[in-house]
Amino acid sequence: MRRLSALAATEARLLTRDWTVLVFAFAFPAFVMLILAGVFGNEPDDGYAMKRPDDYYVVASIGVVMTALTLIGLPVALASYRERGVLRRFEAFGVSTASVVAALAAVTVGLMALGAAIALAVAAPTYGIPDVVHPWHVVLGLAAGALTLLLIGIAAGLAAPTARAAQAIGLLAFFPVYLLGGGGPPKGAMTDSMQTLADTLPSPITAITDPWLGVSDFSSQVAALAAWAALALLAIGWLLRRRGA
Repeated sequence: MRRLSALAATEARLLTRDWTVLVFAFAFPAFVMLILAGVFGNEPDDGYAMKRPDDYYVVASIGVVMTALTLIGLPVALASYRERGVLRRFEAFGVSTASVVAALAAVTVGLMALGAAIALAVAAPTYGIPDVVHPWHVVLGLAAGALTLLLIGIAAGLAAPTARAAQAIGLLAFFPVYLLGGGGPPKGAMTDSMQTLADTLPSPITAITDPWLGVSDFSSQVAALAAWAALALLAIGWLLRRRGA
């Protein structure tokens, strides 16, 4: 645990040097939330399950932070270590790849909490923060979303040959997950076919917004997140075995 804590502290210091990812992860969700909440207003709307659009986008910004950090920031950091031979040097000193990955994941979770706090702090004086209707289901949605996206980010970082490739993969994954997963138009405003596609994506947004706003006490999105988590875990195991072969 001491080694993991030391690694996590080192990773946190290193991440502060790559401020571009942090700016995107922290500024983009809050900026888009301010715009979308202002555009769609505060009147209950049928497309938002008769909830206020500004409330919806305030809560959705939490999931956007999580998605940006795990699909862009984490894979780039991990792939950069692989590309520069850092992981092999760690292994030469008795630090396993799993320990480095765990440290990166721990730092990412901390950044998720910080990014969510920033988004809500920006929303509080402008649109306000809506009351949580089903708190324990929100916690479940947050946990399921964070775990799934962390596993996907780790798998992408282990699979990408270079940091640039990881960044490209992350961006290509981020925008569909963000736009179709609830960060753009809500599912209620989509066609049936688009809703079906959105339900298959590993987005945590509706798993957070639905119970938070009381649309439902348990989002069906959690099932999709569990399936993606299982696939990502299998991919990580295969990639680690191939690395050790």
